[in-house]
Order: sequence, then C-alpha cells, then structure tokens
Amino acid sequence: MKRGDRRIWLIPALIIGFNCLAFIILLGMSLNRDRIRNRGLKDTVSTVSEDETEASEAGADGEQREEDIKPEADTPRVSDYDDIFYEDETDPGLDMSSGFVLLLTSSDSDLKIQIVSSTGEMPADMRWTAEADGPDGDIYEASDNDGDGIIYLGEVTPGDYDVEVTNGSGITETSSITVKPRIKYTPSSGIRSIIMQEKDIDAAVEDTASDPGEREAEAESEGEGTASGEVVLPQGSIGIDVSKYNKEIDWNRVRAAGIEFAIIRAGYRGSSSGVLVEDPYFSQNLAGAKAAGVKTGVYFFTQAITPDEAREEAEAVAALVNSSDLALPVFLDVESSGNSNGGRADGLDPVTRTEIVRSFCETAEELGYKAGVYANKTWMTKYLNMDRLQPYMKWLAQYRASGPTYNGDYSIWQYTSSGYVDGIAGRVDMDIFITF
Repeated sequence: MKRGDRRIWLIPALIIGFNCLAFIILLGMSLNRDRIRNRGLKDTVSTVSEDETEASEAGADGEQREEDIKPEADTPRVSDYDDIFYEDETDPGLDMSSGFVLLLTSSDSDLKIQIVSSTGEMPADMRWTAEADGPDGDIYEASDNDGDGIIYLGEVTPGDYDVEVTNGSGITETSSITVKPRIKYTPSSGIRSIIMQEKDIDAAVEDTASDPGEREAEAESEGEGTASGEVVLPQGSIGIDVSKYNKEIDWNRVRAAGIEFAIIRAGYRGSSSGVLVEDPYFSQNLAGAKAAGVKTGVYFFTQAITPDEAREEAEAVAALVNSSDLALPVFLDVESSGNSNGGRADGLDPVTRTEIVRSFCETAEELGYKAGVYANKTWMTKYLNMDRLQPYMKWLAQYRASGPTYNGDYSIWQYTSSGYVDGIAGRVDMDIFITF
C-alpha cells in the first residue's frame, strides 16, 4: 500500500476513537448519578429507622414530646352517627300532654268521634261529651254514655267541623274534619249472575246460620230460654219465619191455622268464602205464602264484613224478589254464624257491624223496599249501636214467656223457636207483629 493510501485510512480511525472516548465519559457520568441516588435512599432509610427507634424509646419511657404528636384525621365517630341517625323522634306538633288522642272520621253525612289513649287503647269507663261546630253556625252535641270512647253524630250537614271533647275533669281535646256528603247508591245490573245455588257450593261450610233448635239453645245459655207454660203475648198479628230448615210447607194449612204473616229467608252470605247464595226453598215459599193469602216479608243472613258487601246483599235481595210482592220489610239477619271455627263476620266490632247494617238498610230503601234489622237482645244491646239504626224497623228475638226485657224499640217480637203450626213438620220460629 502506498504512503498516500495509509493517510486516507487514518481519518476513519480517528473518528472511531473519538466516539469510543465519548461513550466511556457518558457511562462514567451515569454510574456516578446512580451512586448518588442510592446514597440518598440509604440516608432516608437510616433517618426513618432512627425516628422509629426514638419513638420506641419514648414509648418505653411512657413519654411523648408534644411536637411529635400528629393531629388525627377529621373522620366521623360512632357517636357522631348516633347524633345523625337517632335524633328525638317525638313530633313537636303533637300535643300528648293529656294522654289522649282525638280521632275523627266521616262517611255519608255522619261523624264518628273516637278518643283513644296515647298508646291506642280505648279509655275504659270514662264519660266524654262532644261539641261539633259545623258550617252555617250548626252546633251538634252528644255524649259517650256507655264510656267506650266513641261518640256518633248522624245525619249532620256536610262541611267543615271543629270538634271539642271533654271528660268533665279538665281533659279537653280538639280537632277538625270535613264531613262528607252522602253518595247515592247505584245498583249493579249484574248482581243476579253472582248469586249461587246450594248445589254449586258446600252448604255445610257456607250456611252455618243457626237453625231454630240451635237458637233456642243459645237463648237458654244466655238465660233467655222460653219458660214452661204458654207465652203471654201482647196484642198483635201472629206470624212465622221460615227457611230451608223447615223444608216443605203446606201454606194453605198454615193460613188456616191463623198465621197472618211470614218472613221468609231469601238467602245468605257464606260464612266461609262470602259467596252469595239463594235459599233453596225461597221461591216456592214466597209463591206458596202469597197464593195462600199470607202476608210476606224477607230476611237475608249476613256475613258481610264491609259496607260495600252489605250494599251487595241488599241488591241481591232486590234481584230475588220485587218490592210489590212484600207487605213487610226486607230484614238483615245479624247474629253469630254458628260456625265452630268462627264466621268471617263474627269478630266485627260494634262500630263496623252497625255501619254494615245501616248500609244494607239504606240501599234497600233506595231500591224501593222497606228495611229493618233482626237480632236478639244481646246483639242489640252489646254488638250494635241501635241509635244509628233508628229509622229502620226492629225485629227482636228474645225467648221469654213473660215478654221481652229489651228496653229499646221494636215492632216484631220473635218469642220462640219451638213453635208448632199445622202444615209445617217440626218446630218453627213464632213471631208477633205488635199493635201499639
């Protein structure tokens, strides 16, 4: 190779050498930076270790410098949640100082006033009086004579009322209510389609109304059984009431025996399911009595548990008989179901039961019938508010030879369930329509 050629190769060698030197310098700088960072980490670890040692030593000595105490985070405590979620639940707007609460309800132009204790119990044997100031200056007054904590005001003018009750011993409560107007009942055109026949139901389960013998036993258990000897009857017309339990009846013989009227069971509401059922002997009894010249009325055994069901029962009667066929009212039979397991309506309170009877009677009269209620003395005294039923005829059952001891008004007295009448096999209920 020539000398000129060797100079040419020297230039690449210098470039390569320069690049290698630069690489070595950069590598050295990087290693030195890593050593400095590692030394800093080591110093940090050492510092933390020393702090922990000091803290441990301080804990061992039972002392801690105030400047070493760090403030706690601002987080809620359990007691803070107690303050948030368990505040005093007493309503500051409810005055419970007297220990009594005044409850007001209204349905169909009437007013129910009820006083209960702050725990919801009825005040026993406490006589209250009430004054209700209504629209147009109307003022109504009434008293809780039986001490059950309930006062009724019937047939009051619809509108706003301010009510005040007092017990005469310094306890007074006030409240307000709007009395609703009476709503006229409109019968349904489809009621006939839901009245069942006994062949379609389990009558042993549904028809548990007492037969004559059972009612006699019930009366005797209450000390009201028929005494020996003849019953002393007031002046009036003699009649009977009948149902399927009396089976086939020869109505011509019945009329010849001196029976002037008959109250015939039209049907009943099942004491278990509440189904409406026609008495299987109703049609033939009605036709036979009418043909024989016996004046007729009808009754329906109720197991209604609401006023709406009572209206339905009145409508069912209207579907079974025309008002023109009746000389006596349509009666709602209110008594125990006779079901050992309890009928669906047996446990009703007197307030609800009274409103049910009232609804039946109102509906029957709106449909063009005279209306009344049948019950024994015990039920009229304890289980119904007869003041609320004042407009309707009363048919009283009380089996006593010397006459009823019931102090309320009544027009028909059922004086025995052990009567015998020619044309009827077995015992039959006997009644007298009293002439006053």
